[in-house]
Amino acid sequence: MSKNFIIKNFFEGKIKLWKSFWLIGIGHSIFLFYLMPFIEKNLFNKDNIYNYINIEQSTLAVPNWIELSFFSRIIVILSTMFITIGIWRSAENYQGSIIWIILSFIYLTINNVLPTIYLLMYLFV
Repeated sequence: MSKNFIIKNFFEGKIKLWKSFWLIGIGHSIFLFYLMPFIEKNLFNKDNIYNYINIEQSTLAVPNWIELSFFSRIIVILSTMFITIGIWRSAENYQGSIIWIILSFIYLTINNVLPTIYLLMYLFV
């Protein structure tokens, strides 16, 4: 099975929902969360790409997507749109319980669609 065939099947929603969501969707989120700041720091010399959140006695560094370079923003927007469409179509084709479809749609809307719209608004800032 070639890579193009797998990518095409994913985009058309022909891959099972659990595989689309957990393997591809969560893998994409982990990729963006860890690799994009690494790329920004090493390729574009940007150190100021984190927001810091204090939780009790520890500090959590969270990437600030608005501080990414234009190139990185484009990568984030396009890859997130591709992943969202693939998972959304897998959920539409899912034949199991409707609760998993609804939860998938809610997750995609909150975690992918709304942040992508927000990032698009700040694309040229």
